Amino acid sequence: MANKSVYQAQDESSSVILTLEQAFDVVEDHIATETYEGVAMKDNNLPGHLLLITSRSEMLSFPESGIVRRLKIGPDITKIWVRIGTLAFRTEKFVVGGAHSEFVVGMENIAPPPPYEIEGMPAPATEGDARSIEIAVVPSLANVAANWRNSCAGGDRYDNNCAHFLSDAFIRAGYGDLATNNPNIHARCGSSAHRPVRARDMWAWFQSRATRTSRQLQRNTGWWAIFQLDERVYWGGHVVLLDSNGWKYYGTGWYGNWNQYLYQW
Repeated sequence: MANKSVYQAQDESSSVILTLEQAFDVVEDHIATETYEGVAMKDNNLPGHLLLITSRSEMLSFPESGIVRRLKIGPDITKIWVRIGTLAFRTEKFVVGGAHSEFVVGMENIAPPPPYEIEGMPAPATEGDARSIEIAVVPSLANVAANWRNSCAGGDRYDNNCAHFLSDAFIRAGYGDLATNNPNIHARCGSSAHRPVRARDMWAWFQSRATRTSRQLQRNTGWWAIFQLDERVYWGGHVVLLDSNGWKYYGTGWYGNWNQYLYQW
């Protein structure tokens, strides 16, 4: 009778016999990863990194220590599994001085620390607050608040949903550029709604639209789209919408003790 504690697994071109316990370890490793495909080569600029060219306008650099597995899926194309939480780098243009930025693999799947109350912070908005807002013909930040549902139209959710649910409200309010290919957005949810899911992506989008910025929270200065960040605590940051007149926020939490980046348009 066959031994049920082992099974035959095909890995690239070789056959590997794994014990059942080893098989469970493999599955756990893969659950905690994200996959990427492209032309792979050694990164000569960052020792110990693999460079993956994913398109004519983007290449990614991953530390070898964060790569769980790699697999040749064509003559020139490699698929890699990268551990969630790995700090990687993205270059968006193949030119000298092209945009080069850090990103954390799977940040939308990593829960932020719980927010806590501080004296004088705005209160969380309620459904009644959202329904009472007068809708403008041209999408405004008030329109976004009126469309806040604390959910995604596609019905999915992550441990970290600040950008996921706020981008849903922006799109419901009429900001169609967030729903299509947008140069600031690099990750979307897996549902049919395809909502942006990274706070740093939303931060870049805020900056691209802003006509007024501030680093200080002040009452009675109107509506603000806000990025909150303390890299020592949580690299991904947090996005939220603030009604400074009503002193209420629309979002999944409030991190008033982090650095504040405020935007209006």
